Amino acid sequence: MASYLGPIKTAVFIFPFLAALLSLPFAVLQYRRYGSVLWSRTIVLFSFVFYMLCAYFLIILPLPSIHAVAALQTPRYNIVPFTFVREFVKYSGFELGNYHTWIQMLKQPSFLQPAFNLMLTVPFGFYMRYYFRRPWWQAVLLTFGLSLFYELTQLSGLYFIYPRPYRLFDVDDLLINTTGGLIGFWLTPLIAVAFPSRAKMDERSYARADRVGPLRRLVAWVIDYVIIAGLFGVLISIVLQLTVFKSLADNWFITSLLPMVCVLYLVPLGLHGQTWGKKLLRIRIVAVDGQPLTWWRLALRQGLLYVVTLPLFGVWFDELNNVLVHIGARTQLNLLALGLLSAFVLFVVWNFFWQIVRRRERLFYEAWSGTEQVAIRPDAKAEGTPKPSNTEPTGQTVDKLDNPDDKQTAK
Repeated sequence: MASYLGPIKTAVFIFPFLAALLSLPFAVLQYRRYGSVLWSRTIVLFSFVFYMLCAYFLIILPLPSIHAVAALQTPRYNIVPFTFVREFVKYSGFELGNYHTWIQMLKQPSFLQPAFNLMLTVPFGFYMRYYFRRPWWQAVLLTFGLSLFYELTQLSGLYFIYPRPYRLFDVDDLLINTTGGLIGFWLTPLIAVAFPSRAKMDERSYARADRVGPLRRLVAWVIDYVIIAGLFGVLISIVLQLTVFKSLADNWFITSLLPMVCVLYLVPLGLHGQTWGKKLLRIRIVAVDGQPLTWWRLALRQGLLYVVTLPLFGVWFDELNNVLVHIGARTQLNLLALGLLSAFVLFVVWNFFWQIVRRRERLFYEAWSGTEQVAIRPDAKAEGTPKPSNTEPTGQTVDKLDNPDDKQTAK
């Protein structure tokens, strides 16, 4: 049992880092496909990621040393089907008429190994039917493909990192893993009662597609300001370092302000209110009076946010740190400046949280510039939520997983 718990503990440790890495692309895909992100969908999909991580680590861990693997004389593969049955009969000591051997059988490697391989892919079959809505034959093929990937990983010595396989490529594992996926598929109606309905998740997602909430704003901001503008600034700095203008590589106006003007003003001016981040998330800056977005409204909006608010937050933090750390900096002038900056910071924070409480999307810099952000519905769902359907587009018993009232299949 310890050999199984070790890889799972490793997966528990690594999963938060993997989840953080996947969060941004996950949010982008959800907003593009559904127009919103649901916590229930997030939990379901990230539980699938965690399961796949655990399964992979159970296949490859623990990692032996290269010298130990090079000295191995064990078989590299088994291509004789049903070898596990013969080994079970030979080594388990199981006798159908002697119930005393039944408990003893459960402790034998000849039983535990096939049972582990069977259980390894049961969750995969469940997810294939419950969330991804695959029919049984696709679930079988996908499970077989997953098992083949695992077996080839072992046969290649972890992609040729090791001089030879340190675990056996076994055709029986392909058969047992595929059977496990099929079992998970057919057990889905029993397990799915503990999970939110996929149809209901889709319905709620499309119903919220018109709202531009704080998370949607944040994701777009990270893409535009942190990633695109940040990389643009780094690229400019590198280019300047390689030219005769090396002295300008540390100039704030060139490496910071210029990328912001290009990415956050010129791009949305040319794309009718959409930065690249907002285009990815299907949102747009518009004028509240219904008129076309003018250059001065966009300049006022972006200037209030990126030239005034964010820099003042940085100045406030530096001033606060200076006053708290250096006694000599606690002059009346510094304290007055800190007080004024703190009042502005408090106003911005209050405005942000107050708008969240009131569930309104316009912040102060948008109200002052007469602009707002609106959502653009996914093309496939421009007319609203999914239409009810009694058919099963992908398999034979998919809709039976939901309650009778829930038979709305997202196409």
